[in-house]
Amino acid sequence: MNQSLFNKYKSFSSKDFAADNDFVRYVCHPTEAESLFWEAFCYVFPEKSRDVREAMLLIQALQPDHSEMFPSEVESLWNTLSTKQNEFFSSRRVENKVQPAHVKKAFLMTAVVLLSCLSGALLDHFLRKEDIYEYKTGFEQVATVFLPDSSKVILNANSSIKMWTSGWLKKKREMTLTGEANFNIKKLSSSGRYHKLLVHTNSGTIEVTGTIFNIFSRGSKTKVYLKEGGIKLNDLPDLPVMFMHPGDFIQYDVLDKTISKNKVAPEKIDSWTINKVVFDKTPFSDVLSHLKDIHGLHAVLKNKSLLDKSFTGILPADDRDLLIKALEEAFDINMSIKENTLLITLK
Repeated sequence: MNQSLFNKYKSFSSKDFAADNDFVRYVCHPTEAESLFWEAFCYVFPEKSRDVREAMLLIQALQPDHSEMFPSEVESLWNTLSTKQNEFFSSRRVENKVQPAHVKKAFLMTAVVLLSCLSGALLDHFLRKEDIYEYKTGFEQVATVFLPDSSKVILNANSSIKMWTSGWLKKKREMTLTGEANFNIKKLSSSGRYHKLLVHTNSGTIEVTGTIFNIFSRGSKTKVYLKEGGIKLNDLPDLPVMFMHPGDFIQYDVLDKTISKNKVAPEKIDSWTINKVVFDKTPFSDVLSHLKDIHGLHAVLKNKSLLDKSFTGILPADDRDLLIKALEEAFDINMSIKENTLLITLK
């Protein structure tokens, strides 16, 4: 190891490291050899590890391509630091008569000012408390929304999401979902990886690692379809952690404690995003739930034998009257609407 460099840095403070050109270059563009050097340095001088970490945070926060700071603020802080570095090193080389103590004092004062400015920027942009965003749709209303990270979400009728971001660089993303939503999550990492997203439903937590997927969560039932990417289902009562792969469709009910997993065609799940509703041997009870969830109609059914029947058909998602007529023909029944109540009788 280079003993002369060890001797040079062993008395450095975090402010000294942040003003050192070689150290700044290492933090911004590290090489394997430099990484080994600094690992060895921190091993030999463990009392300097904290100073090294603090200086690295300072320099990283001042990088001009930092996405979480306003460009004008980044440029101003970076220029200030660069200018002070040049002034400091020029004074050491040219002004030999200047006392080192005076140079050090001047530089420390500058560093204090820089740290104060940086602290304010960090608090404002990186360490703020949770940012909360809410979106909601009414009955018979479908809406497309874009989250703060530019991820796309299509909300089905009578649905809502509440999202919050927190932590360093707002990389921690969580949301609650009631109803149904189709997600296309945007990559947030320059490496092509996704930052984790947690979606909390009434039945458990869905951990998303970057994907296109559809979630239905109403009452005790949750249905998850994965089109692209990866998903992990956590916190399911009395059920193990489950991993999903593209094409998987999982349904579970926390009351019945039942779960099923199978492969389905995507058009059977997310057809509602293109204004189609697909019924494929769907139990009549589920059709009534659809009328309640999407159209706000509460069914009154006297003949319970209808609940044992199923319905198949593809209809426009926004045409309630056509769906009712199709059901009347399929089951030989009369369906009439009074306010928000759907009366069902046999012909």
